[in-house]
Amino acid sequence: MLLDNQILPAIARSGLALKLNPNEWEVVKASTSALTIAKISETTRLPYSTVIDTVRRLSRKGILFSFVPYCDMVGLKPIFLLFPDKPIKSVPVYTRAVYSLLGRQRYKAVSALVPVKLINDYISYFSEEPIEFISTYEIRHWTASGKLTQYNSKLGILLPREEGLEDALVESRTALTEHEKRWVDWVDLIILYFKMRYAFTKLSDVSEMVKQDFALKPPSRQLMSYHYRTHVVSLWSYNRTLFRLNTSLVPLKLYLFGGKEGLTAARVLVQAPYMYEGLVGESSAAVLGQPPNYMEPLIHEVLNVTNADMPYGSLLVVQEKQTAWISTRVIEHYRQKGDFPLPDIESFST
Repeated sequence: MLLDNQILPAIARSGLALKLNPNEWEVVKASTSALTIAKISETTRLPYSTVIDTVRRLSRKGILFSFVPYCDMVGLKPIFLLFPDKPIKSVPVYTRAVYSLLGRQRYKAVSALVPVKLINDYISYFSEEPIEFISTYEIRHWTASGKLTQYNSKLGILLPREEGLEDALVESRTALTEHEKRWVDWVDLIILYFKMRYAFTKLSDVSEMVKQDFALKPPSRQLMSYHYRTHVVSLWSYNRTLFRLNTSLVPLKLYLFGGKEGLTAARVLVQAPYMYEGLVGESSAAVLGQPPNYMEPLIHEVLNVTNADMPYGSLLVVQEKQTAWISTRVIEHYRQKGDFPLPDIESFST
C-alpha cells in the first residue's frame, strides 16, 4: 500500500489533495468521455439538474473540463522549448504558456501548439536556440481513469495508487494510432478554440465569445451547429480535467526525461493524480505536475522501474503564464486563406 491509512485524515485536512464529494467524483469520471452535460447525466444516472449543479460547483472550485482534439488531424503539433534564463519579453502566436523554472540552474520554458509546417518559423522568432526541444508525436493528460489514480470515498479525496503500476507500464508501451489530417474550416477552428477552453461551452455562447475575444462578427448559430456536428465532433479524443492545488502548499514541477525509457516514464506518470500533462517526443518527454510529498515514493518507483534519464532533475515552476494560442489575426487569415499565418510576435511580457 502506497499510503498508511492513519495519515489519510491529515492529508484530507491539509489541502494536499483534491477534495470531491461522491457526485463530483462521478461527474469528473464521466466527463472524460462525454461531449455534453446530458451524456454525463446518462452515464452517471444522476438527474440532469444535479449534474448541472455539480458542474457549476466544480467550476467555482476551479475544476474545469477541456476538449482534447486529435492534434494531428488538425495539422497542429504541441511543442516544448527550454531556454537559458533570459527575459522573454514577447512570444509568437501559437504559444500556450511560458514558465520560469528553477533547478540546478534557472531556465525559461515555452509550451506551444504550432501548425506543423510552421514549427521552424516559430522557433526562429526567439533570440536564442533552445537547449531542449520536444516536438511531440503524443500528448497525454491526467484523467480520472488513470491506472495510478484512486478515489477515497470515505474522506472524499483523490489519491495515487501503486497497484496499477504494472498495467500502466504495459499500456505505456502501446503505440498510439496516427490520424490522417483533415480539412478544418475557420468556423471549425473557432469552435475548437473555445471548446478547448471549456468542453461544455454552448454554441450560443461562442457567438458572444467571438465578439469579445476576437472583435469579429461570429458565424451564424445554424452554421456553427452544422460545423460542430459534421466536423468538430470527429476531431474529439477525450476531455481532460483542469485544476490546480494551492501552489503555496504544493508547487508546480516540471520533469524532463530523455531516452526511450524516459518516454515510458512520462506516459506512466500522467496516470497518477496531480500529474497534469505529458508531452512525448521521439527521444525526450516533459511532464507538468503538482505532486504532493506523499507521491514521491510512487514517482521514484516509476523512475526506478523505467530507469528514466532526468538530465535536469525536477524543475520547480517559479512562474506560469498562460496565453491565448490564437489571435484575431490568425482567425482572419485562416478565414481568408484557409491556412495558418506565420507566427508573428503577439503582445506578451514576462
